Amino acid sequence: MDAVKNFVFPNAASQPDDGVAWWLKYACKAAGILSGIGAMMFGVMVVLSPFPTCIIAGVWQICAGFIMIVFEAPFCCSFIEPVRKFSDFIETRPPWQKTILYVVIALPPLFLCLGFSSLLGSAMLGGTGVLYGTQVFGKKGSQPQAATQQNTEPDEKNILDEGEWGANP
Repeated sequence: MDAVKNFVFPNAASQPDDGVAWWLKYACKAAGILSGIGAMMFGVMVVLSPFPTCIIAGVWQICAGFIMIVFEAPFCCSFIEPVRKFSDFIETRPPWQKTILYVVIALPPLFLCLGFSSLLGSAMLGGTGVLYGTQVFGKKGSQPQAATQQNTEPDEKNILDEGEWGANP
């Protein structure tokens, strides 16, 4: 399992434990890879349009998909030294920065050419950003931990038991 973890997350040993579940990290990686491939495929469909703004939107979507593949699957481009260094740098970034990046690069194709292919490709990119956004919240408290943090004082006071009625006629 450590060999797979080091392959998918090359800088995992140097990063502190952030409290995010291991399955969520793998889900974000898988969603990023699938979104990058999907965005490139849908980008090719958008490029085949006769409208100039749609061609620009398709090229943008293809580039955004490639960028996502470079970020999420550095093993695909590990033979290119500058790309490997850049992907190592991106791997150390916090999830909220990836969230903002993925949502921002998903928006321009929607403004340039609103069609089914551009909508679906951008939704894949933005969905990956939203999935990374869930990592920002971190780990929830465990059930025993939450039970010990409950307030033992009642929410409402029973004013009849405290005798306040008799003191204030």
